[in-house]
Amino acid sequence: MVQKLSMTGLATVVENTSRLLHASGHAEGLYPAQWVALRYFAEAPETHRTASALARYQDLAIASVARTVVTLVDKGLLNKLANPRDARADLLELTDKGRDLLRRDPRHVLERALAEMPKDDAEVYARVATRLLQRLLELRQGKTDV
Repeated sequence: MVQKLSMTGLATVVENTSRLLHASGHAEGLYPAQWVALRYFAEAPETHRTASALARYQDLAIASVARTVVTLVDKGLLNKLANPRDARADLLELTDKGRDLLRRDPRHVLERALAEMPKDDAEVYARVATRLLQRLLELRQGKTDV
């Protein structure tokens, strides 16, 4: 049965999916932003493992990212290392505890659900979701004429 496409209905599906994913990010005593930071430092090249690089990646103010980093260091999930290229910006790396925690990353549930989709559906979803994300970022930056 084919239903008529409603932008309100589609927006509701996207919003509910986002809400569900965000709620799942409150796992293992971390907040979603802390999970994002752990993933970032696990995957980023060494030269990009700084708080300022994470802030640029997330398009956030350095102050909020710095608080996230301090919390992760205090929890024993990240280590600060001297940065040979810039003494003002510590390099950050996951501790063994941080790597162990990432094995229980709530994002794995999303990855599984996506992997279970038919390949054609997943490819279409990837294109559409990427375009949607790009457009939302443009609108956030005030680019209404794009």
